[in-house]
Amino acid sequence: MLSLLCLLLACSLMSAVMGARSFFQDRSELRLRPIDPGRFAEANRALQSSGKDRIVIFGDSRAHQTTVSGDTASAWQVVSRGVSGESSVQASYRFQNDVIDLRPRVVLIVTGINDAVAAANLPGMERAAVANLKANVSRFAQEAAASGAVAIVSTIVRPTTPRLIRRPFWSDRVYALIDEVNAHIRGLAADNVLILDADALLVGDKTTLPWHLATDEVHLSKEAHELLAARLDEMLRPLRPGAAH
Repeated sequence: MLSLLCLLLACSLMSAVMGARSFFQDRSELRLRPIDPGRFAEANRALQSSGKDRIVIFGDSRAHQTTVSGDTASAWQVVSRGVSGESSVQASYRFQNDVIDLRPRVVLIVTGINDAVAAANLPGMERAAVANLKANVSRFAQEAAASGAVAIVSTIVRPTTPRLIRRPFWSDRVYALIDEVNAHIRGLAADNVLILDADALLVGDKTTLPWHLATDEVHLSKEAHELLAARLDEMLRPLRPGAAH
């Protein structure tokens, strides 16, 4: 009887794991498809000039959670256009509306973690997803610069070590994919394209993001965001009107 109960429990657990894996893969595939390009339409129409230079923070949940500090908080009109769970593919459909049409002085681009996690879990789509991510980040930077704004592109912060409960639905391929894309992002540096090397700042020579700088596998802690805010403030200082160059 005990053996039978153990067998039934094992079968139930396996079924739950397989169901969760299927759900996660379906969700990963969804992230690589475009959705909701008009998400901020009403907010964009209502946005008024504050008399300050505008910075738009564009991208995914990491963009949505980005904080500002120092002179940035007082000297700039900060507009957040980050969408949790969104890939760069999805974000590309709203870049014109949520960035270019707002006529910012600076655009901070924070995207790619969702593409990388999804691609690592879908081997058949991996190379196409990485190519799309590189192309999308390049396009965001180039179109922002062409509009007269300064593009600040963040490298992708590598995830932390996954928890045991996440391990069955996790691929360590994500770290290599992010390294590849970050090399591409660093190569985008130009006169009007600056690189915020968030991965170098938070992860450095470690393999994964330290747990005290994370809230889960892919999201950053308050301390991490504070470190990035301080670095962003340094980068923006010379871009303020009247600043010495």
